[in-house]
Amino acid sequence: MRLNKLFILYSLFGILMASCIKDEAPNAEADITGISFEEDVLANSYIDLNPSYDESQNAYPIRISVKEGTDMTSLAPIFELTPGATISPASGSVQNFTTPVRYTVTSEDKAWHRVYAITAREQKASNIPTTYHFEKVRIMQNVWQEFYEEQDSGNELTWASGNKGFKWAMSEAATEDYPTTQIDNGKTGKCVKLETRLTGDLGNMVGMPIAAGNLFIGSFDMLNAITNPLSATRFGTPFYNKPLRLTGYYKYKAGEQFYENGEYTSRKDIFNIYAIFYDGVKYDSAGKGTDVTLDGNLPNQNYEHSSMVALALVSNPQETEGDEWKFFDIPFDYQRYGKKIDEARLAKGEYKIGIIFASSKDGATFEGAPGSTLLIDEVELIYE
Repeated sequence: MRLNKLFILYSLFGILMASCIKDEAPNAEADITGISFEEDVLANSYIDLNPSYDESQNAYPIRISVKEGTDMTSLAPIFELTPGATISPASGSVQNFTTPVRYTVTSEDKAWHRVYAITAREQKASNIPTTYHFEKVRIMQNVWQEFYEEQDSGNELTWASGNKGFKWAMSEAATEDYPTTQIDNGKTGKCVKLETRLTGDLGNMVGMPIAAGNLFIGSFDMLNAITNPLSATRFGTPFYNKPLRLTGYYKYKAGEQFYENGEYTSRKDIFNIYAIFYDGVKYDSAGKGTDVTLDGNLPNQNYEHSSMVALALVSNPQETEGDEWKFFDIPFDYQRYGKKIDEARLAKGEYKIGIIFASSKDGATFEGAPGSTLLIDEVELIYE
């Protein structure tokens, strides 16, 4: 309690001192804090503005999804920057985005700059890949792995995970020690390995002692990873057909000791596999639509949300025996939410699909057993 009071006292002292300074020092930050367009070209309003540094591009990569038919040779993004910062090429200038465009942001004090490589992809009115073999990975920040799938049509699905957050807590960890990795000896070829890991002194300091291995369709928002971790995992991407079932294979072994509320208990850990199909656009009374993205709060809400349309949830999850791969076949339950699909809106990509795997079911609230390991391979999303 005394330490808390001292912290508050020092914080207030710092605020008072700052308020006494009439001429503030120039801002030393050089960040893009917002991207927009004058025309309605964005296919997804969410843009990850806090990407990991990409050694191969020598820049921070930002991906933008634009609507099908958008002229990629003539896009004029408008940027919000940290106070006093400048950007080159200029905000609002027309650029050719058939290849990545490099932008340099310079801080107000001119001492710092950051280079972004911005890629615009046309989101075609066709489905993402729906068979997942987990054979392809990219190395991010020269250490952790990012899974992706490709189609002959050129469509690509990049899986998200919490690896970026783990990097913050365990900066010296080797690739194989991350919660989400690729390993050999899958059901066929390679597979994804999800393992609940301890996060060391830094993780303990911020009340996040473990990190469950996870993999999901969506994006990971690093800006919320510490202040609001449940909202950091953002689920879903547009889908143009009615999903029916999720199938695949898994192996699972629970860790020896379950960690919760600051201590180890006799509770048994278990994994989670589920998929969600939901309405990705909310219309107001004037008919204006805004993007909806569900997040890691959903399981704690018993998968209830006004936008939910269907849920596929693994039933009776159990450990597997020895080297056995267990097949799962999970139907999407549409009766639970009692909603009908609007075919016209479905054809426009206004519904979203999310698929989520986790080595500890309650890992999002930092409860689970270190060492709990879930292997996943040969997954298929079957649709109508």
